[in-house]
Amino acid sequence: MRKRAVLGGFAFVMNVSRLVGSETYTLAPNHQLRRARPSEIAFIKENIRKHAPPPHNDFQGLWEQRLPLQGGQPELLPVTEQRYFVIAFTGTNQTLVDLEHAFDLSPLELEVGFTAVGFAGKRNHGVILFPGRLFHTLENVLFDNSFFVDVTAADIKEIRTIYAQLQRHDQSLLNVERLTLQLGELKTLPRHSPLRFLGYFAILESLITHNPQPADPYDSITRQVKKKLALLNSRFVHPIDYAPFGKTTAMDKIWATMYDYRSCVAHGGVPDFTKSLKILGNHGAALALITGTVKAVMRRALTEPKLLLDLREC
Repeated sequence: MRKRAVLGGFAFVMNVSRLVGSETYTLAPNHQLRRARPSEIAFIKENIRKHAPPPHNDFQGLWEQRLPLQGGQPELLPVTEQRYFVIAFTGTNQTLVDLEHAFDLSPLELEVGFTAVGFAGKRNHGVILFPGRLFHTLENVLFDNSFFVDVTAADIKEIRTIYAQLQRHDQSLLNVERLTLQLGELKTLPRHSPLRFLGYFAILESLITHNPQPADPYDSITRQVKKKLALLNSRFVHPIDYAPFGKTTAMDKIWATMYDYRSCVAHGGVPDFTKSLKILGNHGAALALITGTVKAVMRRALTEPKLLLDLREC
C-alpha cells in the first residue's frame, strides 16, 4: 500500500477484550494500543453500522455485552469494560500497514477492522477498510469463543519483535512480504470455505517444498511436508498444537490426512469428515492447524531464512 499524506488517526482493533498490566502499549514509535475515547467510539459505531455484517452492525451485541451470547437476557457491560480499543497514531498510515502484517504472523493476532485517517474530533477525516476482510472476520464471531483476546506485555513484545524482523528482512533472499500480503488476502475468503484452506496449504508448500521428482517415491509433496515439519517443529518457539486430533494420533497420519483434504479440494471433490478425513474432525480444526503452521513457518523464515531455503531444496 502506498504512503498517504495524512495527519494521523486511529485503527479500530476489533478483538481485544482487555489490556493486562497496562492501560497503554506502544507497538511502534507514535503507535499506541489503548482504550478508545468517546469521539473515537462514536466513529467506530457509525462505521460498524455501515459496514459490518448482521448481526454485528448492531454494535452492542458484540462489543458492549457480556459474552458468550447464548440465550437469556443480554447483560450490558460497564462502560469501562466495553471492548472498544484502538491503535492511535501520528504521521502516515504506512507503519500501521506494516504492523498489520506483523499481527497476521503473531501467535496472538490483533484484527484491525478499519482505520480513521486525519481524525481529530469533528474535523474532516476519511476511513480505510477492506470490506471483504471485515465482513468475513466478523462472520463467525458468535461461533468462535477465541475471537476476543486478553493482551499482555509478552504478547506486545512478540508483536514488536516480528514487526522489527519484517522491517529488516532481506526480501531478495526470501520474499516474506509477498507471502504476508497473501495471508491478508486469504482473510477476504469465508472462514468455512475450503478454498481458504487450500490457499494456506499453497503458501506452506511454497515455503518448504520443491517440485517432486516423478521417479522418486520418497520425494512426494506429502512426504516432504511431513518430514520437514517434524524438523522445524523442534525449532518453533510455539510448537504446532496437535492436541485437537487426539494424543495417540501420529503427526505423520495427521499431515497425510491434511494432504488428502488438500487434494480433495484441489481436484473438485466433496470433503467427507465422517470417513477418510475423520481424524481431522471438521474444516475448522483443519483450518486452524494449517493457519497456525503457516504462521509458525513464516516466523521461522524471518529468523532463519537460509535454513528455510536449504530445507525447501532438500
